[in-house]
Amino acid sequence: MSSICHRSCDTCNMQLHCQGCSYCEMPLCKKDCYQCFSLCPSRGGSFTHLKVIGGGEVQLRPNGRYELPNHIPIFPDRLTENLEVNEVIGVHSGTMFSSNGERINPRFKDKKVHQVLNIENDVEGVLEFYIKDRTLEGFWDRRGEIYPELKKFKWRAIIAPNFSVYEDAPRVDHLYNMKRTSIVYNEMIDHNLPAVPDISWYNQIDLDQWIREINENGLQTIAFSFQVVDVRLKASNLWKHYLMGFKYLCQRIGDVQIVIAGVISPDRLNIIRKAAGGKRLIILNQTAYLQSRRGIASSTGYKASEQLSKNEILMENLAYYNDKYRDFNKEGEVNA
Repeated sequence: MSSICHRSCDTCNMQLHCQGCSYCEMPLCKKDCYQCFSLCPSRGGSFTHLKVIGGGEVQLRPNGRYELPNHIPIFPDRLTENLEVNEVIGVHSGTMFSSNGERINPRFKDKKVHQVLNIENDVEGVLEFYIKDRTLEGFWDRRGEIYPELKKFKWRAIIAPNFSVYEDAPRVDHLYNMKRTSIVYNEMIDHNLPAVPDISWYNQIDLDQWIREINENGLQTIAFSFQVVDVRLKASNLWKHYLMGFKYLCQRIGDVQIVIAGVISPDRLNIIRKAAGGKRLIILNQTAYLQSRRGIASSTGYKASEQLSKNEILMENLAYYNDKYRDFNKEGEVNA
């Protein structure tokens, strides 16, 4: 059988990982390789790129069961007023790094995270890499210089970068990015950073690879993102796709705690918790901050009183989510 990559699937040494061609954009390709982001069999060197980083197999070092609260609020920017917030906060790597990802933002030099973000209490951070591909690529290129710099800060955990696995990208691009995700995670562990692998995937073969590595190496903390960039029907289909993959993963791994990104809806969180089958879930959430900047009270979803400042709304929003997620891993449901 021939494929769109013009290789014979019956003899190709990539078939173990490929499972046939993905629904990529090759039929609509304009052959403008200089503008295209993907590694594609039609471009020179795609398989060489994959070979250089060790092929499509992912491997994972063991990690710990990091002490994480049920709710980790993300602060993507500096507060306009010095406030005392949660003991553990999420730090957006878009804030931590330069826009090209090649270095830590100079404003973090010789300072602690709480000083840069204008937080009163000396917090511990959970660094997350759910950022633009441009920043990720710069980080990938200069990561060896960045790891020692990251060790200067107080991290409760670091969620390793999730290099994009787009459903409309060629399969070799999926394999390359998943392998890079595992490489960065392993390198962080080797640098004694509290790393957490983010499970990026496209099909069952990918999930089975992660499941094997999680079980065989005794990982205790992982991350799973439900973030969707599309809207309406496609977003709904992607949500169902991610949920099925998440349930498949949870049914086949041991006692592992999972950091969840990209979901705040109580209805969806309750569905995710049922799919998790008793696994401890930790919610990474920047909604308290974002809604406060728009003057919205998280408890109602509507505009807060005009008598409240944005920072007062922020504190109320934090209290709301802290309360909602306090008993999240006990029996019962999260209420709206």
